[in-house]
Amino acid sequence: MISERLLHTRMRYIILFFIVLCFSAAGFLFARTNEALAVVFFAAGLVCSWLIMRLYQFTNNTITYFFDALRNEDTTLQFPSSVKNESLSRLYKGMNSLNRYFQEIRLQNEYNEKYYRTLIQHAAAGLLVMDGNNQVDLINEAACRYAGISPESTHPRILQVKNPQFFEAVCRLRPGENQIFRQVTGNTIQVLVFKAILFRKNELSVKLVSIQDIRQELESRETESYRKLISVLTHEIMNLLSPLTSVSGALNSAYHPEGRPITLSGLNEDILKTTLGSIEVIEEQSNGMINFMNNYRRISRIPAPEINPFAADDWIDQIRIVYSARMKDKGIFFSVAADRTVEKIEADKKLLNQVLVNLINNAMDAVMEKEQDRMIALKIERSLQQRSRISLSNNGPVIPPDVQEKIFVPFFTTKKEGSGIGLSISQEIIRLHKGSLIVVSGPELTTFIVEI
Repeated sequence: MISERLLHTRMRYIILFFIVLCFSAAGFLFARTNEALAVVFFAAGLVCSWLIMRLYQFTNNTITYFFDALRNEDTTLQFPSSVKNESLSRLYKGMNSLNRYFQEIRLQNEYNEKYYRTLIQHAAAGLLVMDGNNQVDLINEAACRYAGISPESTHPRILQVKNPQFFEAVCRLRPGENQIFRQVTGNTIQVLVFKAILFRKNELSVKLVSIQDIRQELESRETESYRKLISVLTHEIMNLLSPLTSVSGALNSAYHPEGRPITLSGLNEDILKTTLGSIEVIEEQSNGMINFMNNYRRISRIPAPEINPFAADDWIDQIRIVYSARMKDKGIFFSVAADRTVEKIEADKKLLNQVLVNLINNAMDAVMEKEQDRMIALKIERSLQQRSRISLSNNGPVIPPDVQEKIFVPFFTTKKEGSGIGLSISQEIIRLHKGSLIVVSGPELTTFIVEI
C-alpha cells in the first residue's frame, strides 16, 4: 500500500511535476542522441506515472468499496478520518457521515416495520398480503383465526394446505372487489367478507386482503330489514282493509236493523244505494290488494342481470336525448358530466336504465317543489376501487334522516300516489350487480350514488 506521506496533496503535485520533467528530459536527451540517459529519465517518468495511477486507483477502490457496502446494507464500515492527506480525510469524513445517515435510516425503517407489523398482527380485522405468485407474504392473527391455522406457523404454504377453499377464494379475489365466503369451523358458521386492494411494494405489486366476519351484522341487518318490511306491509294492508271493515259494518247495520235481519218488504232505495256503494268500495279495495301483491311480485322476481360492457359515451348521449326536452319544459337545468377514464360500463344495460329512470323521475319530482333554480346533475366517474360510479344530484328538499333509513324499504313512500317500490327495485338491481346504491342528503344537494 502507498504510504500516507505519498498520499499527501503536495506530494501528488510533486509526482505530477516529476512526470512532466522526466518525459521532457527523456525527449530532450533522445534528441541529443544520449539514449542511455534518455532511457533512465523515461523509466523514471513511467514509475511516477504508475505511482499517480496507484493513488487514483486507491481512491476509486475506496469509494467503490464504500458503495458496495451500502448496496449490501453493511453500515458497520468506518474509515479513518485522521490521515494527513486533507482531501482524503474530507472524503473519509463525508463517507462516514453518509454511512451514519444510512444507519439511522435503516434503524428507523426497522423500527417502523416492527411497529406496523405489531399493529397489523393485533388488528381486529384479518389482514393478508399476497404477492403476484399468490404466495402469502404476511398474515395476521385475526386472519389466521378465520382461516383456522396457527399464527406461529412459518410454513409458506400452510394456508393452502390447511384451508384450500379459503386460499382459493382469496386468490380469485380481484382488487376492488368484495366477496362473501361462508365456511363451517367446528360448530361455528362464519360469513366472511373479503376486500382486496393492490399496492406497490418496492418494484412488485402485492394484494392486500382484509377479512371480516359479518355474520352477526348480517343477521342484525336482515332482522332490521324484515322488521321494517313487516311494519310497512302491515301499514299498507291495514290501509286496504280498513275501508272493507267499515263497509261490512255499514252493510251489517243496514241489513240487521235492531239486531234482526231485514225482510224483503223492508228494502228501500237508501239500502240499495248503500249496497251498491259498498260493492264499489269492495271492488276498489280488492283491486288495490291485487295491485299490491303484483308490486310485491315485481320486487321478488327481478331477473338475473346479463353483464355486458357498453360504451359510456353512447349511453350518456341517450340519456341526454331522452331527458333534455322534458327537463327544459319543466324549467330544470340538467347537466351531464363524465370522466374520460370511464370508457365502458360493465352492467346489464336494460336493468341499469330502469334504475336511472327511477332515480331521475324521483329527482324531477323533488325539484318541482322549488319555485325556481331547479337543478339535476348526472356524473359518471371512477371510484378509488376502480368501479363505475354514477351520481345523480338534485337541489330539491332535504330528505330527513329518519326517512333516509326507510327510503329503500319496499312500499315505503312519502308521495301521495307513490307505490314505494321504485327505489326498492333499484337497490335490488344494483345488489344483483354486486354493487351499492346509497343516498346522501344535505342542505344544498341530495345525491343518489350507484357503484357497480
